[in-house]
Amino acid sequence: MSHLVTIQTKIHDPAAVAAACTRMGLAAPVQGTAKLYSGQAEGLIVQLPGWQYPTVIDTLSGTVRYDNFSGNWKA
Repeated sequence: MSHLVTIQTKIHDPAAVAAACTRMGLAAPVQGTAKLYSGQAEGLIVQLPGWQYPTVIDTLSGTVRYDNFSGNWKA
């Protein structure tokens, strides 16, 4: 089952997102449009290990979107 989640936050600083990714050992975020299970999202794309779909951060609005389809685990 897919559940599209939107979280309203105050994440507005791309440099802070990049620094957090570095500290966590994640790939650097990239600006773009990501395909989610049900739709797409535009912003900073952060790929989490083992997740099928990325997390997307819109730094203008502060919104974070991700899709937890089947727990986000890759088949």
